[in-house]
Amino acid sequence: MSERSLAWELHVELASRISAVRLGPDEGLLSEALDSLYRVFTEARRALAQHPPEQLLTSDSLHQVVFGLLNDGLRPFLARWHPRLEAHLERRPPEVSQFDHEQAWDQAGVFRAELADLQVLLRDATERLAELAGAGSLLVAVR
Repeated sequence: MSERSLAWELHVELASRISAVRLGPDEGLLSEALDSLYRVFTEARRALAQHPPEQLLTSDSLHQVVFGLLNDGLRPFLARWHPRLEAHLERRPPEVSQFDHEQAWDQAGVFRAELADLQVLLRDATERLAELAGAGSLLVAVR
């Protein structure tokens, strides 16, 4: 697979997930957003491992852009919020829906605000991947 193909594969992965699509204050489950981001992390890491660079890495090379996104963006967010949300979900009473339980979480607003900040970084990376693929961005359709 060429680096252009790899860039496009990763662009599609990011553009089609919560990483690029805004989550309104009363929309979706936080746990599903976190799971989607975790899958982005897993898929990007897999793709990089299966497709070594074709040339010497530079700071703006495809592999470095994606690696930076993983380590500077996704990893800190996931490490911070996964255990906190998991602990909250373990306290959900059986008669309360998961959505209502997540909405009532005292950290839900902070989670959503930090997710929105992360999405800016992820959308920028998604656009950069489209450029590296030599293609137009799919994000035009999701804004």
